[in-house]
Amino acid sequence: MISRTVRSSLSENLRDAILLGEFVPGQNLRLEEIARRFDVSTTPVREALSDLAAEGLVSIFPHRGAVVTRLSPADLQDIYEIREPLEVLATRLAVPRLTEPILKQLHSYVDQMDIHAGELAKWIKLNGDFHNTLYSSSGRPYLCELTAMLRNRTQHYLHAFISDLGGMPNAQIEHRNILKACKCGDAEQAASIVFDHLNNTGRALIEFVRQQEESKAIPQKGTFPPGEIQN
Repeated sequence: MISRTVRSSLSENLRDAILLGEFVPGQNLRLEEIARRFDVSTTPVREALSDLAAEGLVSIFPHRGAVVTRLSPADLQDIYEIREPLEVLATRLAVPRLTEPILKQLHSYVDQMDIHAGELAKWIKLNGDFHNTLYSSSGRPYLCELTAMLRNRTQHYLHAFISDLGGMPNAQIEHRNILKACKCGDAEQAASIVFDHLNNTGRALIEFVRQQEESKAIPQKGTFPPGEIQN
């Protein structure tokens, strides 16, 4: 039996590699190559890929194996248009229930994102922690589960938003504005900023991927390959 520690460690390493753009959307994830890279057998690699498939980062196809999940502009539009009302609702419900310790935790996440601005995988995780912590105060576990699941489906595309589109500074301004509205107890203002925050990111990514598909650019590190999945 594979150690849970080995499996979780490998899942984390693979997740970070995807978030950092070392494995790009549409790229094959070959068992033997990954096993050699991380000095493990192929069994924990299969299990780790299964874990990442449950998160939406990896897609597993019969007879073709695992690939980093690639989303079309229509996929991204679909996901972001669903996320927007759900996360707006979660924010609106959460703000009146925020306690001082939770506000301090949210503040800490934003500060840490500034500190780790040069560590992309860390920043993306902190971004998720910020939103999950905010929404969890809504008291709606199913709503929080849905928002987290949908965010996981697009988190590997944040690499492009940050690295290729330079979106981190503006995202941090929006995080601080969300936090400011939360501290003031202004649920509607916080919800409005969350909507703009998601809409800005979604529109930028949709346009970026659309241009990538239209240009048929040769895939480079940090960019998304437009071609078919390679066997």
